[in-house]
Amino acid sequence: MKHTPWPAVDRSFQSALAQRQQVPFTHGLAGDPRFSLDEIARLGDELGADSVSAERASKPLVSADAGAGTTLEVVRVSDQIRALAANDSWFTLLNIEQSEPYRALVDQLLEGMAADAGIDPATMKRRMGFVFASSPGSVTAAHFDIEHSFLLQLEGRRTLGFGRFADREQREREVHRYWNGSFGRLDTLPEQVDEIELGPGRGAYIPPYTPHWLTNGDDTSLSLTITFFNRDNADESMVQAFNEKVRRVGMDPRVYGDAPGRDRAKVAFMRAYGAVKRRVTGPETSASH
Repeated sequence: MKHTPWPAVDRSFQSALAQRQQVPFTHGLAGDPRFSLDEIARLGDELGADSVSAERASKPLVSADAGAGTTLEVVRVSDQIRALAANDSWFTLLNIEQSEPYRALVDQLLEGMAADAGIDPATMKRRMGFVFASSPGSVTAAHFDIEHSFLLQLEGRRTLGFGRFADREQREREVHRYWNGSFGRLDTLPEQVDEIELGPGRGAYIPPYTPHWLTNGDDTSLSLTITFFNRDNADESMVQAFNEKVRRVGMDPRVYGDAPGRDRAKVAFMRAYGAVKRRVTGPETSASH
């Protein structure tokens, strides 16, 4: 097991990142006092209820509506988190980089990993961190994220399953649903292609647009996920956002990858649109994945 906190990857990870292949790794963050249950509860209080989401722990692996019927009210954040072992709940602390010590930690983890992999850390944009605290037997429903994600298991044991879309049409249908409120939650369980057992000091790189799901063991689970965008998935997400805008006025745009020249024009438009919007409304706050 490695002693530096960041994911243990080498230069071969550059290929996995480019080809969007899941990769298991070890890390040295398990046991860090910043991620004790009491410290996570304290951080939840610091971030406030608007930066905490909660669901029931026991739920199906697939659901047509993100969180439908499973959402819990967040009332007393720290007390609810400390009672995880008995209260059948699943908490996410959103955007922990809002707290300066944790922002520095997110940077340390990504930049340490990047140095070992030979990746320029300046290419890692929109860095975010999320803490997941869940009761025994919790389920993280099948979904995909549009960010590059590193999941670091801190306490407890979970099984991480990976799936794949049956075909391009299914993928595009789910991407369309993502931009219209599904938040990546899948309504059918994809074919499973891999499974990784996670325990303290273990983790996995989860590529963008890769279906995955998690099931807890018999203990409370604590984990950290750190995410970022590089040019690859940032451009793809901007093309998708552009396509959804024009679909709403009745147009039928080419999907990402079909017409690289048009994709570049869409990205240029969205970057200019975003710059104007920021000047008018101010900088955007971080959003959860």
